[in-house]
Amino acid sequence: MTSPPADPGIYHITHADNLEGILRVGRLWCDAQVRALSAARTAIGYQHIKDRRLRRKVTTASGGCLGDYVPFNFCPRSVMLYAVAGRTTGYDGGQDPVVHLVSTIQTAIDSGRPWAFTDRHAELGHALYYDDLCQIEEVDWSVMDIRKWWGGDSAVRERRQAEFLVHEWFPWSSIQRVVTRTEETAERVRSILAQHGAMQSVTVEPSWYYETKP
Repeated sequence: MTSPPADPGIYHITHADNLEGILRVGRLWCDAQVRALSAARTAIGYQHIKDRRLRRKVTTASGGCLGDYVPFNFCPRSVMLYAVAGRTTGYDGGQDPVVHLVSTIQTAIDSGRPWAFTDRHAELGHALYYDDLCQIEEVDWSVMDIRKWWGGDSAVRERRQAEFLVHEWFPWSSIQRVVTRTEETAERVRSILAQHGAMQSVTVEPSWYYETKP
Protein backbone atom coordinates (compact mmCIF):
# COMPACT_ATOMS: atom_id res chain seq x y z
CA MET A 1 0.00 0.00 0.00
CA THR A 2 1.23 3.50 -0.85
CA SER A 3 2.25 5.48 2.23
CA PRO A 4 0.62 8.88 2.83
CA PRO A 5 2.63 12.09 2.45
CA ALA A 6 4.10 13.56 5.64
CA ASP A 7 1.32 16.15 5.80
CA PRO A 8 -1.26 15.39 3.11
CA GLY A 9 -2.81 18.27 1.22
CA ILE A 10 -6.57 18.78 1.29
CA TYR A 11 -8.50 20.49 -1.52
CA HIS A 12 -11.90 22.19 -1.66
CA ILE A 13 -13.34 23.54 -4.90
CA THR A 14 -15.73 26.46 -5.16
CA HIS A 15 -16.78 29.12 -7.64
CA ALA A 16 -14.79 32.35 -7.60
CA ASP A 17 -18.10 34.19 -7.08
CA ASN A 18 -18.22 32.71 -3.57
CA LEU A 19 -14.90 34.13 -2.38
CA GLU A 20 -16.32 37.54 -1.48
CA GLY A 21 -18.81 36.00 0.95
CA ILE A 22 -16.24 33.58 2.38
CA LEU A 23 -13.78 36.37 3.07
CA ARG A 24 -16.45 38.64 4.52
CA VAL A 25 -17.18 36.15 7.31
CA GLY A 26 -13.69 34.65 7.44
CA ARG A 27 -14.81 31.06 7.00
CA LEU A 28 -16.19 28.40 4.68
CA TRP A 29 -19.61 27.30 5.87
CA CYS A 30 -20.90 23.74 5.55
CA ASP A 31 -24.01 23.24 3.39
CA ALA A 32 -26.30 23.01 6.42
CA GLN A 33 -25.13 26.43 7.63
CA VAL A 34 -25.35 27.92 4.13
CA ARG A 35 -29.01 26.91 4.09
CA ALA A 36 -29.70 28.01 7.66
CA LEU A 37 -28.16 31.43 7.00
CA SER A 38 -29.67 31.73 3.50
CA ALA A 39 -26.18 32.64 2.34
CA ALA A 40 -25.86 33.60 -1.32
CA ARG A 41 -23.69 31.12 -3.21
CA THR A 42 -23.00 29.98 -6.75
CA ALA A 43 -23.43 26.21 -6.52
CA ILE A 44 -21.41 23.93 -8.80
CA GLY A 45 -22.24 20.49 -7.36
CA TYR A 46 -25.13 18.07 -7.69
CA GLN A 47 -28.10 19.33 -5.67
CA HIS A 48 -29.56 15.85 -5.09
CA ILE A 49 -26.27 14.71 -3.54
CA LYS A 50 -26.17 17.79 -1.31
CA ASP A 51 -29.71 16.97 -0.18
CA ARG A 52 -28.77 13.39 0.66
CA ARG A 53 -25.70 14.54 2.58
CA LEU A 54 -27.96 16.54 4.88
CA ARG A 55 -29.42 13.19 6.00
CA ARG A 56 -26.36 10.89 5.93
CA LYS A 57 -25.23 10.29 9.52
CA VAL A 58 -21.63 10.79 10.66
CA THR A 59 -20.58 8.50 13.50
CA THR A 60 -17.24 10.13 14.39
CA ALA A 61 -16.00 13.65 15.21
CA SER A 62 -19.00 15.75 16.29
CA GLY A 63 -21.63 13.45 14.82
CA GLY A 64 -24.53 15.02 12.97
CA CYS A 65 -24.83 14.58 9.20
CA LEU A 66 -22.46 14.98 6.27
CA GLY A 67 -24.10 18.28 5.39
CA ASP A 68 -22.83 19.60 8.74
CA TYR A 69 -19.24 19.32 7.50
CA VAL A 70 -17.07 21.25 5.05
CA PRO A 71 -15.71 18.61 2.63
CA PHE A 72 -12.18 18.42 1.24
CA ASN A 73 -10.66 15.87 -1.12
CA PHE A 74 -7.12 14.51 -0.89
CA CYS A 75 -6.30 15.48 -4.48
CA PRO A 76 -6.89 18.24 -7.02
CA ARG A 77 -8.57 17.43 -10.33
CA SER A 78 -11.34 15.75 -8.37
CA VAL A 79 -14.22 13.61 -9.51
CA MET A 80 -16.60 16.51 -8.84
CA LEU A 81 -14.52 18.80 -11.04
CA TYR A 82 -14.82 16.15 -13.75
CA ALA A 83 -18.61 16.47 -13.46
CA VAL A 84 -18.29 20.27 -13.67
CA ALA A 85 -16.14 19.93 -16.79
CA GLY A 86 -18.76 17.64 -18.31
CA ARG A 87 -21.53 20.12 -17.42
CA THR A 88 -23.64 17.41 -15.80
CA THR A 89 -24.33 19.02 -12.40
CA GLY A 90 -26.81 21.70 -13.46
CA TYR A 91 -24.08 24.34 -13.34
CA ASP A 92 -23.09 25.40 -16.86
CA GLY A 93 -20.24 27.85 -16.30
CA GLY A 94 -17.34 25.52 -17.01
CA GLN A 95 -14.10 25.06 -15.10
CA ASP A 96 -12.46 28.46 -15.55
CA PRO A 97 -14.26 30.23 -12.66
CA VAL A 98 -13.73 27.24 -10.31
CA VAL A 99 -10.89 27.60 -7.80
CA HIS A 100 -9.09 25.14 -5.54
CA LEU A 101 -8.74 26.20 -1.89
CA VAL A 102 -5.71 24.35 -0.54
CA SER A 103 -4.68 23.44 2.99
CA THR A 104 -3.16 20.42 4.77
CA ILE A 105 -4.46 17.92 7.28
CA GLN A 106 -2.24 19.23 10.06
CA THR A 107 -3.25 22.84 9.39
CA ALA A 108 -6.88 21.78 9.59
CA ILE A 109 -6.31 19.96 12.88
CA ASP A 110 -4.40 22.94 14.28
CA SER A 111 -7.42 25.15 13.58
CA GLY A 112 -9.18 23.42 16.47
CA ARG A 113 -12.23 22.45 14.44
CA PRO A 114 -13.63 18.90 14.91
CA TRP A 115 -12.66 16.70 11.98
CA ALA A 116 -12.94 13.24 10.47
CA PHE A 117 -11.97 11.50 7.24
CA THR A 118 -13.28 8.66 5.11
CA ASP A 119 -11.73 5.91 3.05
CA ARG A 120 -13.92 6.67 0.01
CA HIS A 121 -16.79 8.91 -1.12
CA ALA A 122 -18.34 9.81 2.25
CA GLU A 123 -21.89 9.65 0.93
CA LEU A 124 -21.65 5.92 0.18
CA GLY A 125 -23.28 3.59 2.66
CA HIS A 126 -20.15 1.41 2.94
CA ALA A 127 -17.74 4.32 3.52
CA LEU A 128 -15.72 4.04 6.73
CA TYR A 129 -15.18 7.07 8.98
CA TYR A 130 -12.13 7.80 11.12
CA ASP A 131 -11.04 10.53 13.52
CA ASP A 132 -7.60 9.14 14.43
CA LEU A 133 -4.59 10.05 12.27
CA CYS A 134 -3.07 6.68 13.08
CA GLN A 135 -5.63 5.34 10.58
CA ILE A 136 -4.76 7.73 7.74
CA GLU A 137 -3.28 4.78 5.79
CA GLU A 138 -6.87 3.57 5.33
CA VAL A 139 -7.04 6.21 2.57
CA ASP A 140 -5.85 4.71 -0.74
CA TRP A 141 -3.04 7.12 -1.61
CA SER A 142 -2.14 5.13 -4.72
CA VAL A 143 -5.17 6.49 -6.59
CA MET A 144 -4.78 10.17 -5.76
CA ASP A 145 -2.30 11.00 -8.54
CA ILE A 146 -4.06 9.01 -11.27
CA ARG A 147 -4.96 11.39 -14.11
CA LYS A 148 -7.29 9.13 -16.07
CA TRP A 149 -9.38 7.29 -13.50
CA TRP A 150 -12.88 7.47 -15.02
CA GLY A 151 -12.88 4.23 -17.01
CA GLY A 152 -13.09 0.70 -15.69
CA ASP A 153 -12.89 0.14 -11.95
CA SER A 154 -15.68 1.90 -10.04
CA ALA A 155 -13.85 1.15 -6.77
CA VAL A 156 -11.03 3.44 -7.89
CA ARG A 157 -13.52 6.26 -8.39
CA GLU A 158 -14.97 5.65 -4.94
CA ARG A 159 -11.57 5.63 -3.21
CA ARG A 160 -10.35 8.70 -5.08
CA GLN A 161 -13.29 10.58 -3.57
CA ALA A 162 -12.15 9.95 0.03
CA GLU A 163 -12.92 13.04 2.09
CA PHE A 164 -11.50 15.08 4.93
CA LEU A 165 -14.42 16.64 6.82
CA VAL A 166 -14.40 19.70 9.08
CA HIS A 167 -17.38 20.33 11.32
CA GLU A 168 -19.65 23.30 10.49
CA TRP A 169 -17.00 25.74 9.25
CA PHE A 170 -13.39 26.01 8.17
CA PRO A 171 -11.40 29.18 8.94
CA TRP A 172 -10.17 31.15 5.96
CA SER A 173 -6.90 31.71 7.85
CA SER A 174 -6.22 27.95 7.48
CA ILE A 175 -6.38 28.14 3.68
CA GLN A 176 -2.78 28.27 2.48
CA ARG A 177 -3.21 29.08 -1.20
CA VAL A 178 -5.71 29.37 -4.04
CA VAL A 179 -5.18 27.65 -7.38
CA THR A 180 -6.92 28.57 -10.64
CA ARG A 181 -7.00 27.27 -14.18
CA THR A 182 -6.34 30.60 -15.93
CA GLU A 183 -4.43 33.79 -15.31
CA GLU A 184 -7.64 35.76 -15.84
CA THR A 185 -9.31 34.03 -12.89
CA ALA A 186 -6.10 34.32 -10.85
CA GLU A 187 -6.11 38.10 -11.33
CA ARG A 188 -9.74 38.27 -10.27
CA VAL A 189 -8.99 36.21 -7.14
CA ARG A 190 -5.94 38.34 -6.26
CA SER A 191 -8.10 41.45 -6.48
CA ILE A 192 -10.76 39.97 -4.17
CA LEU A 193 -8.15 38.83 -1.65
CA ALA A 194 -6.43 42.22 -1.68
CA GLN A 195 -9.72 43.98 -0.93
CA HIS A 196 -10.01 41.91 2.26
CA GLY A 197 -6.34 42.01 3.26
CA ALA A 198 -5.97 38.26 2.66
CA MET A 199 -2.40 37.09 2.11
CA GLN A 200 -2.82 33.66 0.50
CA SER A 201 -0.78 33.06 -2.63
CA VAL A 202 -2.64 32.56 -5.91
CA THR A 203 -1.14 30.30 -8.56
CA VAL A 204 -2.22 29.04 -11.97
CA GLU A 205 -2.12 25.25 -12.39
CA PRO A 206 -3.88 24.12 -15.60
CA SER A 207 -2.86 20.50 -14.86
CA TRP A 208 -5.25 20.53 -11.89
CA TYR A 209 -8.13 20.82 -14.37
CA TYR A 210 -9.48 18.78 -17.26
CA GLU A 211 -8.12 19.73 -20.68
CA THR A 212 -11.38 19.33 -22.58
CA LYS A 213 -14.96 18.40 -21.92
CA PRO A 214 -14.83 14.67 -20.97
